Amino acid sequence: MKLVSVDKLEPGLVVSENIYTIDDRLVLPKGTVLDEKDIARIKAHSLYNIFVEDKKQAVEKKQQVEDNLSYAQKLRNSEEFIKFKQHIEEHAEALEESFKMIANDSMQLDVEKLTEPVYHLFVEAGGTAGVFDMLHNLRDNSDTVYMHSLNVSLISNTLATWLKLSENEISLATAGGLLHDIGKMLIPSELVNKNAPLTEYEERVMREHVVKGYELVKDKDIDSRIKTCILMHHELRDGSGYPLHLKNDQIDLISSIVTVANVYDDMTSKRPYRNSICPFTVIEEFEQCGVEKYEPNVIMTFLSNIVNTFIANRVMLNTGQTGEIIFINPTYLSKPVVKCGNEYIDLSQKKNLSIVSVI
Repeated sequence: MKLVSVDKLEPGLVVSENIYTIDDRLVLPKGTVLDEKDIARIKAHSLYNIFVEDKKQAVEKKQQVEDNLSYAQKLRNSEEFIKFKQHIEEHAEALEESFKMIANDSMQLDVEKLTEPVYHLFVEAGGTAGVFDMLHNLRDNSDTVYMHSLNVSLISNTLATWLKLSENEISLATAGGLLHDIGKMLIPSELVNKNAPLTEYEERVMREHVVKGYELVKDKDIDSRIKTCILMHHELRDGSGYPLHLKNDQIDLISSIVTVANVYDDMTSKRPYRNSICPFTVIEEFEQCGVEKYEPNVIMTFLSNIVNTFIANRVMLNTGQTGEIIFINPTYLSKPVVKCGNEYIDLSQKKNLSIVSVI
């Protein structure tokens, strides 16, 4: 620790003692790594000298901080994630405008043009290996219809790729995921944006978005399977879905892909009236009833791949313990092996333990 004149401060130095004004107001706390704005703030308070750690100590401290960050924290601090977040938010705004213009018939529905940003985001995220890394770390934001549509499109594209479908079918899944909720443009906005759970009556009105969306596009010059996604993305194989209560093979494969992507993104996203649900809670629900409700190959391919995107992530258990996921149990996908300090905890053998958050 040494006393340094404010005129000789440089970005990267670490404040070693709290900095106060002459009337005892905190300017910067101990441990702050100075940047240009911090230095300007210190000078603005007419301070003359402050205590800092030398550069070697500062570098060591910065390295210690970085070493203690989780995989997710490092990702959120990365330039790649910051750019991805900015771009997906910009594309969501543009998609909102496009959906509104299509709904009032002032814009042609050009599938290729609408999905082009999705492919840019897919490449920017690093392909199938990086898409979920990015999406998992966007969950602090409450998703709008348009952000949700982009997410579902990216997930549908990835799932169709995992299923090794043809390029044309991957394109259809991408477009179906993007357009699946376009019918919400024809639902009262106060319901779509309501900051509380819907009443039974409001839920019935909201469910009309699938039929309204289908009616909006049924005469448009787009592939019929995209239209089917808009109509069928809430249908379930056991007949408990809507609007037609279809069963099993009555539901188109592309629609089945979008259904899984839609449910996963909806449940793991923050909503105005609830926090996001832990992905491992969602994965466990899929394990318990997935084959009954979703196309078996689609849901099993999704689950066996999605869990691998969490390898090396730090998680919190219901006991408050934290650790890193080091192994996925193929028989119990929602119950991986977690390393907590020097202890290896196999959650498949500890029925009272579960993952409550990815941190």
